[in-house]
Amino acid sequence: MGKGRKMLKWREVAILTVAALVIFIVGFANFGDRDVSAEAKNMGPPKKAVALEQASELKKQIKGSNLGRSIDEKASKQAHEKVVYLTFDDGPSPDVNKLMDTLNKYHAKATFFMLAPNIKKHPEAVKRMAKEGFGLGLHGVTHDPNKFYRSGKSALHEMEQDQKVLEDITGIKTHMVRTPYGSFPYLRESDRSLMESHGFKIWDWDIDSEDWELKSRQYVPKVINSLNSIEKAGRTPVILLHDHENSATLKYLPELLSYLKQHHYKMKSLDDSMKPVTFQCHNRCYAYSQKHKSNR
Repeated sequence: MGKGRKMLKWREVAILTVAALVIFIVGFANFGDRDVSAEAKNMGPPKKAVALEQASELKKQIKGSNLGRSIDEKASKQAHEKVVYLTFDDGPSPDVNKLMDTLNKYHAKATFFMLAPNIKKHPEAVKRMAKEGFGLGLHGVTHDPNKFYRSGKSALHEMEQDQKVLEDITGIKTHMVRTPYGSFPYLRESDRSLMESHGFKIWDWDIDSEDWELKSRQYVPKVINSLNSIEKAGRTPVILLHDHENSATLKYLPELLSYLKQHHYKMKSLDDSMKPVTFQCHNRCYAYSQKHKSNR
């Protein structure tokens, strides 16, 4: 009888010990508000990868901890983040520094397709663009369709001149070009081939803000409405805007940038490594003539 009681006592001690050990392990796994990164550093790298069957259990254990919250926040941000490319033609204008100040206020980058004469007028502003990570593109020299679209060689020559002016001022040789009024319909197939054979990438756009025509805040809802269509089509928006002095574009730009930021758009600049958005001819391009002249 005494021997039986002794065996029972040892069995109870063993059960209590195991229970305490389980509580300790679970408590350690449930990080709570402890410094997870410090603990991970102290523990060192795992000796082997976590087995798939353990993954769900591990996920349960870190739920609610600092590490778990960090992972959830990052995943949520990536799921909601969208990209948009803002582009400004015709500058740099006398207001370009105000334009960059506005963009910086909203942590937005943009790409400037610039004319050679205007680059020469505002070299310090162009250097600032390069320093602050804005995209640098070419828009030619004359912006006169009679001269620019006279031939493939005239279009190429203007872009080469523009390229040299920009490189002399910034030390950057860009190959991103946007032709006056867009590449369709006046940049013919042969003209495109010639320009591309010299390394130039022809950039057009997905969304025309029509700020050049509207000259009011109405360009903002125009862009916003167009964004929905572009998203449904599964494309990344490239928006055409203009860098003009005393413009409605600059005046109402904060309204557009605020909308983009609130709707989780990441506003980035274009670069030479990207495949350009280019209007396609499909045998529909033709030589420019006065009757097709645009007011843009």
